[in-house]
Amino acid sequence: MSGLRFASPGYRQLAEQLLDADGLESCAIGYARYESSCGSWLVADVQVLLEDAYESRGPVSATLKTAVLVEVANRSRVSGMAAVFIHTHPRDESCPCFSKIDDRGEAEIAQFMERRGAQLPHLAMVIGPHGTRARHLGSGEPVDIWEVGETLSLRSPLAPDVNEQSMDRQIRAFGDTGQQLLRRLHYGVVGVGGTGSLICQQLAHLGVDTVTLIDPDLVETTNLNRVVGTIPSDVGAPKVEVAARMMRAIRPSMTIVALCADVVDVGNMASLTACDFILLCTDSHASRALVNQVAYQFFIPVIDMGVSITTAQGDVTHITGRVQMLSPGLACLTCTRALDGDQIRQELMTPEQRMADRYVIGERVPQPAVISINSTVSSLAITMLLGAVTPVPAKPRFQRYDGIRGEVRTLASNPVHDCIACSRHGALGRGQNWDLPVRQPYHGNRS
Repeated sequence: MSGLRFASPGYRQLAEQLLDADGLESCAIGYARYESSCGSWLVADVQVLLEDAYESRGPVSATLKTAVLVEVANRSRVSGMAAVFIHTHPRDESCPCFSKIDDRGEAEIAQFMERRGAQLPHLAMVIGPHGTRARHLGSGEPVDIWEVGETLSLRSPLAPDVNEQSMDRQIRAFGDTGQQLLRRLHYGVVGVGGTGSLICQQLAHLGVDTVTLIDPDLVETTNLNRVVGTIPSDVGAPKVEVAARMMRAIRPSMTIVALCADVVDVGNMASLTACDFILLCTDSHASRALVNQVAYQFFIPVIDMGVSITTAQGDVTHITGRVQMLSPGLACLTCTRALDGDQIRQELMTPEQRMADRYVIGERVPQPAVISINSTVSSLAITMLLGAVTPVPAKPRFQRYDGIRGEVRTLASNPVHDCIACSRHGALGRGQNWDLPVRQPYHGNRS
């Protein structure tokens, strides 16, 4: 997701504070970690400037003191973060645009930052009562502004577009703008087996344009009962290729990147962080731990889903499913104790390391799986996605399905304030500056 990303409710709080200034222009300085691989800025801190920071200030212009600019440049250079110069247009009656006064002032600030600040693309941002815009500092190149939390909200204007007639019934549900935003996002699907293949099918029918599929597995005979889109002759083919074929049959214009790879291998991170929204459909703890952390570390919302059928002496005793959104402000999989640390350690081993570790016992036992139950959980996940991206009023962000009772319950869970994965004390918003739990290549024992 390229653009400037705020962790919710950061943008809304900033706009409310800046616009509460008796009609005067107000300024703030943001500091953001720039991720060149995906062209995004992760907002780490914002400081609203006090009255003594202004050289002059009125309803249509504001000029900062040179000492303030020096301080901003120094902090940018020392921290290695991009500066975001934010000001308001409190009297604009529509979404604000940058003025000629802004153009002149930015040109000088851009030259100053080029000499004194970090050698990064810095930004300018304007906020009004009816919207916001951002651009590269000193140029007209626009930058999208996102707020990431329980919803993925585009705060800057959405470029006008024409929706397809085939999406008419959906547009009647969540409007032209909702369909346009749903279509333009880049989705990642991690795991395209039982639940993942159903997710792929529904994304194609929803009219999305760009999807990255990641799964290392090949189709097996035992997959044919539940992996949608497979036929007997697909046995031995990469699951991602089968899923891509199915999606193109539904929507030929789709752009699909199909990676037959394990998401936890160190070389696959760029493909993951290029996504705007990730659907996590694996049952391995290592892959879930990795993508869980990516959600908070890079401000990329994720929906995790899983299904479990428990049997005893030939009888089904439990049918359960879970769907949980992972995004800034929401509890993560670590907070909800959904991850097994020892299992993560084992799954991050290379085959050579597993053979050498005497604590690794055997292989995983295949679990029962039924397409109808997978379909129920996948549909809950897609509906949660629609609630996060479009105006569909689907509010739950953590659900549990009981197939025996036929019940879906909404669960509540609060983030742990010092969580290593989802808090400011840990990985939240750190981008490439924080290690991820990836599998490193095995180089053998070194003396």
